[in-house]
Amino acid sequence: MIGVGTFTVNDKMREYVNQVLDSGRISYGPLSRELEQRFAAIHECKYGVLSNSGTSSLQVAIQAMKELYGWRDGDEIITQSVTFVATVNTILHNRLKPVLVDVDDYYGLDPEKLEAAITPRTRCVVPVHLFGQPCNMTDIQDIAHYHHLKVLEDSCETMFVSHNDRMAGSWGDVACFSLYVAHLLTAGVGGVGTTNDPDLAVKMRSLVNHGRDGIYLSIDDDNDLSAKRMKEVIRRRFNFESVGHSYRITELEAALALGQLDDWSGMIRQRQENADYLTDKLWDLEMDDWISLPRPRPHTERAWMMYPIVADGDKWALCDHLEKRGVETREMLRLTDQPVYKGLWEPENYPMADWINKHGIYVPSHQELTPEDLNQIVDAFYDYEWSA
Repeated sequence: MIGVGTFTVNDKMREYVNQVLDSGRISYGPLSRELEQRFAAIHECKYGVLSNSGTSSLQVAIQAMKELYGWRDGDEIITQSVTFVATVNTILHNRLKPVLVDVDDYYGLDPEKLEAAITPRTRCVVPVHLFGQPCNMTDIQDIAHYHHLKVLEDSCETMFVSHNDRMAGSWGDVACFSLYVAHLLTAGVGGVGTTNDPDLAVKMRSLVNHGRDGIYLSIDDDNDLSAKRMKEVIRRRFNFESVGHSYRITELEAALALGQLDDWSGMIRQRQENADYLTDKLWDLEMDDWISLPRPRPHTERAWMMYPIVADGDKWALCDHLEKRGVETREMLRLTDQPVYKGLWEPENYPMADWINKHGIYVPSHQELTPEDLNQIVDAFYDYEWSA
């Protein structure tokens, strides 16, 4: 089976993991801090905050903004009609109201539909950079700025790429990335929040650590202090300022992610080559109107976390065929018709999402695919009885 994700251990990862094991310290430490700093810098941000998942990163980002900016229960956050459930769940967990906007032809939040969704209770816009491609952040940011709205980029499926020469993750007030299995930078679990706002960074780091007073968030925070400062730390280190969470990551996950960080450009380049190959070989099927291939957004790079395809006809018959031919598949992130959200919105009000829900799947495009793997994927599509 050709899987949608990959995980390969390199020498640098082994070196960092052994460094952690030899140190006897697996709690948040020097490798975690290095990962935060380097990852944030790559994405043109000053601050990075590690957590145990991209979902946790979204949760604390929304909660931090709610607390810092005085949002009230029931205030509205706009996001898009196609995304993983975590995007909406974290809005609901923060007792806020998700408002959906349909996606554009590139599967990102459609800025042409954004303004009509804004109300006096709107506080934030959450564009989701799906399938490795950033949204149209130029237009989304302009609209949000005009209406004095905050922007949170859900970039869990996209990293190391730019839109209009500006990195994904650097457009909004905060961005959230995932290090989960089958994602781009893979540590098994983990998430990173990036921001240029020091107040948001402090609050998010506190919320990851039970809402603890920022004076003491790790065992390194009492090193080399004056006697006076040490007394203050001792008196405050078990103060809790918010209702926080135990969302911490360990040095072991940081070691795995850090060991892959030197070669992110090679990973993205290989994924792009794989996607180009699939597009070239599957083009005839699009010309015959059997499938719709992913479109490149103008002035936008793409990380190709996966290769999305919207098929004509029954997607489950196609999925069954591909799986039997050894090609793993996934749905393209149904949201509007999920049972858990029944009654929150009507699927037919989001025609692009409805089309994707009924016909959208994705297949592998990761950097470990061999030429034989790619040909197996292509052959499986051509072996399908499309006229049926």
